[in-house]
This record gives sequence, C-alpha cells and structure tokens, in this order.
Amino acid sequence: MAKRPVTHRMIEAFRAAMLHGGISAGADALGIPQPSMSRLIADLQKVVGFPLFQKSGRSVKPTDEAIVLMTKVQQSFVGLEEITSFSTQLQKQMTGRLSICTIPSIGHSVMPEIIEHLRAKFPDVVVSLTVSSYLEVARNVRNRQADIGLTADKLSIGNLETVAEFTSDCVCIGTSKWLTASAKQVDVKEFAGKPFVALTGTFQRQLDALLSANGVTVDAMIEASLFQTVSELVLRGMGVSVVDPLTGAKHRQRGGITLPLRPACTYTVYATAMSDTRLGAPARELLQLLKSATDAARTHTTRE
Repeated sequence: MAKRPVTHRMIEAFRAAMLHGGISAGADALGIPQPSMSRLIADLQKVVGFPLFQKSGRSVKPTDEAIVLMTKVQQSFVGLEEITSFSTQLQKQMTGRLSICTIPSIGHSVMPEIIEHLRAKFPDVVVSLTVSSYLEVARNVRNRQADIGLTADKLSIGNLETVAEFTSDCVCIGTSKWLTASAKQVDVKEFAGKPFVALTGTFQRQLDALLSANGVTVDAMIEASLFQTVSELVLRGMGVSVVDPLTGAKHRQRGGITLPLRPACTYTVYATAMSDTRLGAPARELLQLLKSATDAARTHTTRE
C-alpha cells in the first residue's frame, strides 16, 4: 500500500503547535477547531512513523524527534517566507516605478505638469524622466531602461509597439510685436515680411514643404534645434514661428501669443513600449494625462 504523502496543511499544523506551545494554542493561532488540529497532527504522525507529542499532565510536550523535525520544518518555512518577501519586492518594483523617455518637445513642455499630477495620484511611485533624442528614446525602450517612450515619429523597430498616439495641429507663435492676439488664425501667407525663427531637422523640412506648396518663402535669419529654444527667442520679439501644440500652450502660458495655423500642419505624439510590457496604473494615467494635455492644447490656442 502506498504511503500517504505529507501535506502542507499537516506541516502547518505541526509548526503552529510547536511555536505556540501545544495543540490547542496552535489551533487558535491557525483559526481552526481543536479536533481538526488534532486530526492533522495524528495524520502527520502516521506518515512519519513516530510520535510528535506526548502527554505531560494536562498538557502535551514535543518529543525529541519532533524537535529535530521542527528544525527542518523551520528551514522550509524560511524559504517560503523568502519567496513571499521576494515576490512582494518584485511586485513593488513593477508598480512602484515609472520610467519615461521622451523627445525634448514633450519633455520640456507638458511633462513637468503631468509628473506633478502623477506624484499626487501615486505618491509611492518613483517617476523617472529622461529627455533625449529620437534614437535614444528607441534605444532606452528596447533596452527596458524606459517603460514608455514618447516621440513625434513612430518607432517601428524590433519588438517596439505603439500603445497610444495623440494628434493635433501645429500652431503659430509670436508676441504682440508681430501677431494680433484677437486674430482667429494665422495664414502662412502672413509670414511674408515678418522675421521667422526656424527649426532644424525633419520638422522644418515638413513645414518648408507646406510653405512651398502655398508659395511662401520665409525670412529665416535665426535657426534653433529645439521647440523650447524657438519659443524663448520668439518671446524676446525676434519674430514668429511654428511649433507643436504642446510647446504652443506653454508659450501662451508664458505670455506669448499662440494662434491656429492655416493650412493645418499636423503633429502626432506616439507612445511606445515593448510589445510584452504590461502597463500599470501609473503608465495608463500618464497616457490619459497626455491625451488631456493634447486636447487642451487643441482647444485653447489663443492667449488667455
């Protein structure tokens, strides 16, 4: 006849009786009836083949064999406790940190406000923000140094996956020196005769194509590589420019004039993660806040 195996419940009952000084006290600790506790101990004794407790007056005392067995049981439970502790730490690492890598136009405009909201809603979560180039964003997400990457171009590399995208229209920025705050919009043809602060890189090439299609040539005597720098130069009265809607909203907050551009020039923010990444609550909240910021920038394009 096959020998009955030792169950975890038997060992748990035995350990409780040893730790709490008796079967009755052990049953109380486990929250089970004493008869059930006694039955578990009896079953374990049958399996191991020797008595574990012996009567001593009105109480029971562990046998020498039980004391030796308890040493082994404790080692096993320490291992289980370590696993439980490790699992808890691992879960905390997964939910307790959000790493974001973004291009400058997003990192320098809306991210400080978004992080403020994230910290208020998730006070136990560490938020890490890295502002870098398009290629560095891709590298950080692929190497899992960032949970989410934010770019203005889709990252179609390896196992990267677009988890959200937010599209709005670029805006014209300036000051009262070159723009009328009450205007409903700015047509690209109005750039004629105004100094223009241009960008370098792919965005400016996209804008140049739009201007060329409308027969417009701008007087670009100043160039800068970042939207933030362009906004700063424009705020100093050096001309007008076209920037993404998030930078445009920041420009308006700082006292500049931000107006819709016609014809429209779209700008899309792509949120990217590894295809096997499960986005936690902080990451999902980040995406929602970014959507709200994009919607707000689309709605409020004039100076308030």
